[in-house]
Amino acid sequence: LLEASWEALERSGIDPHSLRGSRTGVYVGAAHQGYAADAGQVPEGSEGFRLTGSADAVLSGRISYLFGLEGPALTVETACSSSLVAVHLAVQALRRGECGLALAGGVAVMSDPAAFVEFSRQRGLAADGRCRAFGAGADGTGWAEGVGVLVLQRLCDAVRDGRWVLGVIRGSAVNQDGASNGLTAPSGPAQQRVIRQALTDARLGADQIDAVEAHGTGTRLGDPIEAQALIAAYGAGRAPGRPLWLGSLKSNIGHAQAAAGVGGLIKMLLAMRAGTLPPTLHADVPTPLVDWSAGVVRLLTGAVPWPAAPGAPRRAGISAFGVSGTNAHVIVEQSPVTPANPEPPTRILPLVPWVLSGRTDAALRAQAGRLRAHLAARRDADPLDVGFSLATTRAALEHRAVLVAADYDGLLRAVDALADGEPAAGVVRGTVRRDRATAFLFAGQGGQHVGMARELYEAFPAFADALDQLAVRLDRHLDRPLLRVLFSEPGSDDARLLDGTRYAQAALFAVEVALFRLVHGWGLRPDVLLGHSVGELAAAHVAGVLDADDACALVAARGRLMGELTPGGAMVAVRASEEEIARLLDGDRVAVGAVNGPRSVVVSGDEEAVLAVAARCAALGHRTRRLNVSHAFHSPHMDPMLEPFRRVARGLTYHAPTIPVVSNVTGRLATAEELCDPGYWVRHVRQPVRFRDGVRAARDRGVTAFVGLGPDGVLCALAEECLGSTEDVLLLPVLRPGRPEPATLLAALAGAYASGANLDWSRVFAGTGARRVELPTYAFQHRRYWLAPGPPSARPADAWRYRIAWRPLPTGPGTAAGPGTGSRTATGTGAESGTGALPAGGSWLLVVSAHGGVPSLADAAERALRRGGVTVTRLTVDAADAGRATLATRLAGAGVDGDGGPDGVLSLLGLDERAHPRSGQVPGGVLATLSLAQALTDLRTPARLWCVTRGAVAVTPGESPSVAGAQVWGLGRVAALELPRPWGGLVDLPPGPDDRDWDVLRHALHGPEDQVAVRAAVGYARRLVPAPAPRAERTWRPRGTVLVTGGTGALGAHTARWLARNGAAHLVLTSRRGGQAPGLAALRAELVALGAEVTVAACDVADRAAVAGLLAGIPADAPLTAVFHAAGVPQVSALRETSPELFAQVCAGKVAGAVNLHELTGELDAFVTFASAAGVWGSGGQCAYAAANAALDALAERRRAAGLPATSVAWGVWGGPG
Repeated sequence: LLEASWEALERSGIDPHSLRGSRTGVYVGAAHQGYAADAGQVPEGSEGFRLTGSADAVLSGRISYLFGLEGPALTVETACSSSLVAVHLAVQALRRGECGLALAGGVAVMSDPAAFVEFSRQRGLAADGRCRAFGAGADGTGWAEGVGVLVLQRLCDAVRDGRWVLGVIRGSAVNQDGASNGLTAPSGPAQQRVIRQALTDARLGADQIDAVEAHGTGTRLGDPIEAQALIAAYGAGRAPGRPLWLGSLKSNIGHAQAAAGVGGLIKMLLAMRAGTLPPTLHADVPTPLVDWSAGVVRLLTGAVPWPAAPGAPRRAGISAFGVSGTNAHVIVEQSPVTPANPEPPTRILPLVPWVLSGRTDAALRAQAGRLRAHLAARRDADPLDVGFSLATTRAALEHRAVLVAADYDGLLRAVDALADGEPAAGVVRGTVRRDRATAFLFAGQGGQHVGMARELYEAFPAFADALDQLAVRLDRHLDRPLLRVLFSEPGSDDARLLDGTRYAQAALFAVEVALFRLVHGWGLRPDVLLGHSVGELAAAHVAGVLDADDACALVAARGRLMGELTPGGAMVAVRASEEEIARLLDGDRVAVGAVNGPRSVVVSGDEEAVLAVAARCAALGHRTRRLNVSHAFHSPHMDPMLEPFRRVARGLTYHAPTIPVVSNVTGRLATAEELCDPGYWVRHVRQPVRFRDGVRAARDRGVTAFVGLGPDGVLCALAEECLGSTEDVLLLPVLRPGRPEPATLLAALAGAYASGANLDWSRVFAGTGARRVELPTYAFQHRRYWLAPGPPSARPADAWRYRIAWRPLPTGPGTAAGPGTGSRTATGTGAESGTGALPAGGSWLLVVSAHGGVPSLADAAERALRRGGVTVTRLTVDAADAGRATLATRLAGAGVDGDGGPDGVLSLLGLDERAHPRSGQVPGGVLATLSLAQALTDLRTPARLWCVTRGAVAVTPGESPSVAGAQVWGLGRVAALELPRPWGGLVDLPPGPDDRDWDVLRHALHGPEDQVAVRAAVGYARRLVPAPAPRAERTWRPRGTVLVTGGTGALGAHTARWLARNGAAHLVLTSRRGGQAPGLAALRAELVALGAEVTVAACDVADRAAVAGLLAGIPADAPLTAVFHAAGVPQVSALRETSPELFAQVCAGKVAGAVNLHELTGELDAFVTFASAAGVWGSGGQCAYAAANAALDALAERRRAAGLPATSVAWGVWGGPG
């Protein structure tokens, strides 16, 4: 539910974080499913969270809590109408102004089988799990889990906010059945009332609705009531050519209970968007229990175009009805809002940034992977639109990446690199640090150059506007326009002016302030400002100390007065500490001009004195470099300009800073008094620049990100030196000489954003014409928190042991156990009336084999059916040639089809136990039964198939079941799972049935049991019953030779190891590949190390001669004493798709191999077959496998009945290989 809420907001173009603190409501429909009902399930350390972790009331509150939403939060529980009632309540709240936005929907999770058990007892579940809403074959509902969330907003607000409007809820209503004909029984009149109330709320007539998404659960009781209510409310008075179309999502996904209503609403919104009404499945034939002629209502048995006419938008109604009687109906209309055309672009973004983020590094890479897959299907996507949508509609999470490239292919390469976790050009990654503070660095004189910031001026109007405004103010104090000088041709007279202080300082100030305005406008906020020399004036201005006019006046005066000084003096940079330099200074002719780092000092003053200090430094091993300057700045050479500069400074107006500024003069945070004192700015000219101390002061305030606002990256390099260790420090110059300016700027911003800075990316895209497009939603990284089942309650160990047993059915009139003597008339099928009596009359198709001997049984079967008043049609087929297509043709000729035909089909094909001529290891009757079930499915007949066997199961002690008949039973158990509608059941007769036995069979055909055995005219039902405590087991240890078939496979190898550990002296391992089996060498070495002699043989145990040869080769001095039959071929294929060849292949190794070993071996200590639980109660997709394993169980019982040792192990699912 949390994920769906997040995704719904993303799909709406809303950053979920942007709603924190808003009056957004949450309305959730839910129905408690018993999760965490057992206190023993709560893991250690989680005590105290069971209530909030399982209470439905917390569902809505948790969304509000995690998203920071402060509107109403309600959890609604009205059973299957919960989510639609939640939508209704959200709509009402929006209309009343209780919230400005709402999340509404529902969720259903089935944490235990309680709903299945309860509805199964009420016979309310469909046999095959499919909802056939309003179809003739409807026989119950099929449960589903689901979640759906909608974002709701008043239409005017949605249009104002530029939302994608999927549809408009015109009206809604909720009511109750009241005192109807039963608490859980649907009320047709109440359903009509809620529909009419919703139409009134929508101010629409019934004829203005095109379609209804019905509750439509597929039950025999509810669907007809609902259909008649819809016909009465919507169908009357409609034009014949404009029917109301009716459908139900439950036919597609099942009944999602509390989430069903919102699912139907989402379906209709998508149908409106597509202009097509999707079909309702499994309802090709409408139910005859509804008078469809009473109104113009049509079932959506196929897709129907849904055009929208002018003045008549698409409209639909959605219904949901709760089991306790709470009904809801919502009327939705297609969106009247067409996507607005974006404003025409006013500029071109030279590079496009794509912003991605994730809660973890893995999520970030997964998000890139999703975007890659999304774009692979949309090669025509506009990279500008993608970038804009990524930046403005997705939350900024902790792990971030910004991809920057000039074209689509470059961005795609960056996405690939990010998804694969590889570094690449144009990919900036980082992790948010909430404690990271940011400082802006404003450069001083020296880095200026002609053309600096020209590319930014051309690319970003905000930068150009800021620079233009500053240039206009500065031009009042200059002889030539600043921009003319700044953007002049290199080497020109104008260009040379930029080397002088008058234009250099003005240009630096203008460019740096314009850079500040640009990045500040994009949302990048500094915590501290730090300038270098004249750069501190730019810092003071943006901090609000001086307005633009006064700041320009002060900067212009500073540059002019410095430029008017007599040229001379010198400045030398020395790689030494301030303390080392101080010891070398002598007199007032030379001074420290700047302390830029722990070993970076500038000496300034008279040329002779400065050079003397430089020489002494060089002699001490310190590197020196003379700076190319016109004056000795920050030295006594500045003294002549100080007084006129003071006069200018005194004429200005100062204000307290709004952003902290670190002082060049003191190297610490400047006070408001200092910055507002004109004398401070005079001292600023004369005193050394204490940049090192300033950087450290910023660091002491938590600054770990330094953004250089200047023409180069010098200040960032100096800051790096000042800090020493820069492991957690970001140094981000926005311009670098020789590099494309937009790319450098965006890289710096990307670095700041990736590390946690807030940026308003929408302003980066402003004026580009970018528009919002669809994007993949967040790539959630799932961790499992589902509570594991608690430890079972203490029970005797034997209480968990069960076995298969046959229990006599009750005898009496009309029961499956016997015909009785009564004359009661059945009123329906046994499943519905509970009598199990065969209805009078009706028709049955009797399918028999042409094999001699079987016809006499066919005669007895026909007589028994006719004694029940049934019309019998006999179809005789040759089981050896009874293929699927042939049988389908013969059946169709006998009147079997999807529209009618016989009431049932009774098959005696399983009585033909002859070997199939083309698949000798499988009886022809078994393969014919497979083909018959497939053919009946192909014909889509409503008739149910019953199969008859003789002596196939052991009902009473000492019986020796038929191996061939057991295969029919194994096949039938899977057919019951995969084909519940056409499958009837299995009846096993004694080897020599008489008329009384056949009469019991006849009555069983309509009884509640689908696995019946008849013995001595009594019916028996198959049951799972508690097993008695096992007797003390006889200790068995292997001796002599032990044969393991399939011995090199996973199960055979496990068995061989167990035998070797228990003392087996000689193991014979067989497989089809023999010595070529993979992993054999390692297995052999392991067994030999355990003390066993190992013989490996290639042998197909289904080949009788091969088995005989294998047994003949066993040495006389180590005779065969035990057989472990683990050979077999797995199968995973639906019964409908299983060919006779595949069926025979699966059965051959298991069944034929076991029979060969049974018949060819002599006296043994143990005869063990590896069977499967699939043979006991069936397993979908394993009809042949189940048949083969049922045969192994039957063979073991035959051996036991003959006094021979036998054990058949019905394994469950193996973990790992095997």
